[in-house]
Formats: sequence, structure tokens, C-alpha cells
Amino acid sequence: VQRNATIAEAGNATAFLCSAVASGITGDVLYVDSGYHILGMA
Repeated sequence: VQRNATIAEAGNATAFLCSAVASGITGDVLYVDSGYHILGMA
């Protein structure tokens, strides 16, 4: 928490969402911001 997310982390999240493993995820927001949205800073 409280560090900048990297481009690699955003890429990993994108690859996950495009994979068959994420086929059950619908209508959700995946924040790649190292937890800043929890603190109300996003």
C-alpha cells in the first residue's frame, strides 16, 4: 500500500482479465493502484 503501481502490474492485471481464469468475473472494477482507492485517494 502507498506506493506507485508499475506498468508491469497493470499489464499483469490485463493479462489476467483476458485469460480463461477470469471468465467468471463480470461487472466489476479491478483497481491497479496499490490500494490508494481504499484510502479515498484514487
